[in-house]
Amino acid sequence: MSIKNTFFSRSIIDFFYMFFSNIIKKGFGFVREIILASIFGSSILYANFLLLRTVSDLFSELSQGSALQASLLSKFSKLYATNDDVSLINTFRFSQKIMLTLFFFSQLIQIPIVFYLNPDYFWGFIIVSLFLGVIVSLNFYNSIFLIVMQGKGEFKKHSISTTIDLFISTVVLYPLSILFGVIGIAISRMLGLLSLFYIYLFPMLQEKKGKDVDFGTKDFNISILFLGNFANIIMLLSRFVAGLDDNNNITFFNYSVVLLNALLTAVILNLNTIVLRKLSIRKEIRLIFFSGFSALFLGLGLVFVINTYGFEIIQFIFQRGAFTLSDTIATANYAKDLSVSFIFIFIASSLFQPFFSMDQDAIKRTSKIMAIILFCAISILFLIFNFTVLDARQESLVMIYALSILSMCLSVFSVYKYFTTETLVR
Repeated sequence: MSIKNTFFSRSIIDFFYMFFSNIIKKGFGFVREIILASIFGSSILYANFLLLRTVSDLFSELSQGSALQASLLSKFSKLYATNDDVSLINTFRFSQKIMLTLFFFSQLIQIPIVFYLNPDYFWGFIIVSLFLGVIVSLNFYNSIFLIVMQGKGEFKKHSISTTIDLFISTVVLYPLSILFGVIGIAISRMLGLLSLFYIYLFPMLQEKKGKDVDFGTKDFNISILFLGNFANIIMLLSRFVAGLDDNNNITFFNYSVVLLNALLTAVILNLNTIVLRKLSIRKEIRLIFFSGFSALFLGLGLVFVINTYGFEIIQFIFQRGAFTLSDTIATANYAKDLSVSFIFIFIASSLFQPFFSMDQDAIKRTSKIMAIILFCAISILFLIFNFTVLDARQESLVMIYALSILSMCLSVFSVYKYFTTETLVR
């Protein structure tokens, strides 16, 4: 078998490991949402928890997952492609400092939100805020390990370890939520992250021999971190807007996005990871067209399914316990209104990958300009909302559509920059 065919076959195997593990994780994710829906439904207590968690989720999106992967996967892929052994001492020492910083800043924002909400369960939400800060820190630290694992090409190990993390979080969710309410939700997630670290990631701390990795602030390009996971940032900002009316709209938004986001995390992001790693090592123009058109057709398929069978799907998944028929109707209507925006989100997420595979110094200026454009758009939208009579539901729809369309336009521009900067294999 030729080297090219071997490389292609390995990529197919890696994709299917990640794809099927994500299907399993999505299954656990749905079980988690089913449990939460049955216990909390669309209650104001759960709505307040979601609004508070949105802040920690935003920190996590900027400091782990796809955002961090966009900045670091290319670096570690090249390191392990050219060196048999790599020392990770510098990497994890610096990461520990970032952990503490993330915890501190998350509390600076979350604690004032607790005072803004002024819930009956005030001190309980203070405790939730502290736990969410720990989760943000653990998420970041674990993500560094997981990106190193992907850089080595250990996609099978990555898939299994992250699946076990979510499995443990799901198993303990119900009893902890019954015993401790919304505090139990945070504790269950923290236990999953700790199990992931001690079972799979802790041994990587012993990798002290080989080429030293020069790792520090320069590896965290804020613009790339912002653009790299802007799809999830769009959803989180829209969720935050949906929760600013002291009502339960945010719960219906959240249940809708859980359903709509399944395809993004199960297929699109896995495909993006494979494409990013391959483009970091070898330039291939066909991959770009394949991932872009795949995102388009998957997005169109999602819109068709949600508009045709959305009510039945949501009723089957969520309608039990505290989640009533009226909740199903409200969630299904929200999901239909949101569905088309995911076409733009899917396309943008795929088309940004070639840009992220380029040398960080080469894209620094362009990424900064695009990030500033998106940040200004977010600021303008919040300013406009202060002078309109739209309700929180309408504002969340304006937010997600405006930002998803803008993000897609910028992703097309990023492909143009890639074509005009890089020499591709045709």
